[in-house]
Amino acid sequence: MSGYLAAVIILTTLVLYCIYRCTKSNKEIAGTVRIVLTVLLIPVAANAVIATVDNRTVIYIAYIFYLIGTNLILGALIRYSLQYCDYDYPVAERIAYLVILADCISVCLNPVFGHVYELEQKSLNGDSIYYTLDSGWYHYVHLGLSFIIIMGLIAIFTTRMHRSSKLYMERYLVIGLVFVFDVIWEFISVFTKSRYNMSMLGFMGCGILIYFFSVRYHMFLITHQMFNKVFENFSNAAFFYDDKYNCLYMNPTSCKILDIKKGDLEKPKNFMLGFLKEYNVSGREEFFKRQVFVREDGEHVFWAEYKPVYDKRGIFLGAFVIMQDRTEEEKKIAEERYLATHDELTGLLSMNAFYDVAEERLKMAAPDTEYLMMASNIREFKLINDVFGRDAGDRLLKKIASLITELAGPDQAYARIAADKFVLLLPKKEFNEENVLARSREVLFLEENPEYPVVNHIGIYEITDRNIPIPSMVDRARMAISSIKNNLVQRVAWYEDEMRSSILWEQKVTGSLDEAMSSGQIVPYLQAQVDVNGKVEGAEVLVRWQHPEEGLMAPGRFIDILEQNGRIANLDVFMWEETCKILKKWKELGRDDLYLSVNISPKDFYFLDIYETFRGLVDKYDVEPKNLRLEITESIMMTDIEMKLQVIDKLRKDGFIVEMDDFGSGYSSLNLLKDMPVDILKIDMVFLRKTRDTERARIILQQIIKMAQKLIIPVITEGVETEEQVGFLTDMGCEMFQGYYFAKPISLEEFEKKNNVA
Repeated sequence: MSGYLAAVIILTTLVLYCIYRCTKSNKEIAGTVRIVLTVLLIPVAANAVIATVDNRTVIYIAYIFYLIGTNLILGALIRYSLQYCDYDYPVAERIAYLVILADCISVCLNPVFGHVYELEQKSLNGDSIYYTLDSGWYHYVHLGLSFIIIMGLIAIFTTRMHRSSKLYMERYLVIGLVFVFDVIWEFISVFTKSRYNMSMLGFMGCGILIYFFSVRYHMFLITHQMFNKVFENFSNAAFFYDDKYNCLYMNPTSCKILDIKKGDLEKPKNFMLGFLKEYNVSGREEFFKRQVFVREDGEHVFWAEYKPVYDKRGIFLGAFVIMQDRTEEEKKIAEERYLATHDELTGLLSMNAFYDVAEERLKMAAPDTEYLMMASNIREFKLINDVFGRDAGDRLLKKIASLITELAGPDQAYARIAADKFVLLLPKKEFNEENVLARSREVLFLEENPEYPVVNHIGIYEITDRNIPIPSMVDRARMAISSIKNNLVQRVAWYEDEMRSSILWEQKVTGSLDEAMSSGQIVPYLQAQVDVNGKVEGAEVLVRWQHPEEGLMAPGRFIDILEQNGRIANLDVFMWEETCKILKKWKELGRDDLYLSVNISPKDFYFLDIYETFRGLVDKYDVEPKNLRLEITESIMMTDIEMKLQVIDKLRKDGFIVEMDDFGSGYSSLNLLKDMPVDILKIDMVFLRKTRDTERARIILQQIIKMAQKLIIPVITEGVETEEQVGFLTDMGCEMFQGYYFAKPISLEEFEKKNNVA
């Protein structure tokens, strides 16, 4: 008995330990295993009582707990098997639980009916008396039900083994065999009627195996197979070495990298030893480093990672090397490094790279060598892109880059710093202006339209002080360009100190515009438009800047600047809104018989939605569109004609009156008049003054007025300054005038006072 009890105690201790370990496990199955092991202790404890106690009543009760405990084990195993095999049979599971519950109730009723078992008294060696279970008819039913359930569990595992990969055989086979072993042992114990139920030892052993294979065991077969699959398909090379650096394993990628056959293990060993020697590594020290390894063909680059491996006692076991093909990545890094310092389109240096190279070049140059900082800029390059397309603009930029390389030579510092802006640092003695201009005329043309005038302006700053920052030198060369930006004849300009003040003024105008508009410095001035009888019909709104330092400034001092940098759109929207405020005020005063005309800049079409802006303003201030006249010039229609015609047509349909300003001053007035419906023509008297043959100009002017009359288009003549002009214009049929003869531009207050707007 002592041996049996010792075995029970040892196994019970192990089961309790397994229960404790289950509480520490994060595996989902661990909770179910804990239940299996816990209910396992019930029949074990009951069997221990049966084996050690001689009292008949106590043994009788212990058998009840033993039989109920086996039922609880079966219930727990059902839940465990379904969860372990990842099956879900809720109906069958509930039926099995009900059968087990009914069986437990039947066992509990045995003291009443005696249908399950009775106790049979036996003696051991004629001295010691013990009791064994004498089966009743229902005990065989109990055994049959238990057998059916166990066979069902075995079937679950068998089905799972059949449906799963052979690699998972160990996962299900061991547990299935545990169940088979348990059934056999239980039946042997029942029918031998021994005092010591050895099946309990089997139960506990099986429970421990269930814990081990469910919670602790790692599937070595599948792990090993996955290991092989992973490294066989691993895109990187993998080498495993023993403590003598003999190659234990290398994957197919390794064979490709070292260009060796799979069975050749000598070459990977030599590679490993060479790798350690090259990077000065002893090998038997903690080392993890990534180095660049270039194959002998010179076309591939790899990153190699070396890592030694030690056991728990710190003894060197071997090492592994992982090699990754970094050829494409290194090419990409090199490309990105190149693009970080070079312009992608032209291949020239980028702005920041040029600054660094130019600074270094000036530091290393001989002190007596004179240098020029040169900048180039294509006039109206944006217009070229708009009219001829982005590809045409790119081809032109490439031509400029090639021209700079040709004229300066490969050893000079040059760059494309933005859009159409190029810079060049060149020794003064190597600059030949005539040669540069001649080659520019030969090379710089548009293939789409060779007759289109491509004007490339060049600004030059002669470097007298090398301590000036390179960006400042470039700025000065670009200042020189600004002095000729509207000149179609002069192509080269040298920097002079006076240009700096001009640039500073431009910056001052641009920088202070927002504050000027918000603080009331920007004000509208009105110049009356009168009929032939001198009656004021309306006025043109002109902008003035009441500058706190410069005084009242005419548009000539700031409009061109704002046109160049695109801020004209901000100013125009501000003036349009101020005009609508005036019209609203006049409407409230009952003077909605007066109209105001405002100017639209060509740049407005690029930066604004013209239609939505004007539509929104008249709606916001509740003014009639006919009282807000819109003046456009033919230069607006140089590009995107169809789009702009659609906008103008929409405005006219909404009631706006569109005037063509400065008619006749451009090159395509008649053509535009043919295609673009306008409501009014405005002719500037400058047409007469800027000519050597006044009589011819008068004849042309008269014919324009007659043509407008036939087209039923009213004409307003502006710039009228003398009574004589009024006379012959009236004779020609002109009925509306604007000019100093009638009224100069005046403030809103003066205009309202003079015209009785109150």
